[in-house]
Amino acid sequence: MGSGPRVAQPPAQPDPRETARASAEAYSMNVDTYIGKLSEMAAIENRLRSQYTPQQRALERQMSALDQQAGVQSALRLERQYGPQRTLEGLRRAYEQSPQAYALNRGLGDQMTRQFAQLYGTSPYGSVEQNVAFNQQQDPYDPYFTNLQPSKTPKV
Repeated sequence: MGSGPRVAQPPAQPDPRETARASAEAYSMNVDTYIGKLSEMAAIENRLRSQYTPQQRALERQMSALDQQAGVQSALRLERQYGPQRTLEGLRRAYEQSPQAYALNRGLGDQMTRQFAQLYGTSPYGSVEQNVAFNQQQDPYDPYFTNLQPSKTPKV
């Protein structure tokens, strides 16, 4: 009469061999289904690939071109802002880091210049604008020294 609520018995532990057998059957069934549908899936994949790959390649080319354009514009903007000093500083750092690599790059550049001239019969410097080929720029603007007036020396 005074007994508490009954505690239900926990469910029996599944048989590990039965679980393994059921898993193996499910896996085998999944593999069979995959193999059976493989030709359909390949046909759909080929159709989608032939439909979208040219568009994807075109978009990749456009993105690559835009990335290159942005990089070149950024470099030109910096070159205009800081002038030839930046270029000379970059060359100096490259030489300090590795004189051999610097000399190799200079040699390769000279060789490419000669090959361009041989191939096209004209100087490579003539194929681009003069301000690009020879980097003729105005002197950097210095607001401090620009506003200074020459001193007037008093006559003694």
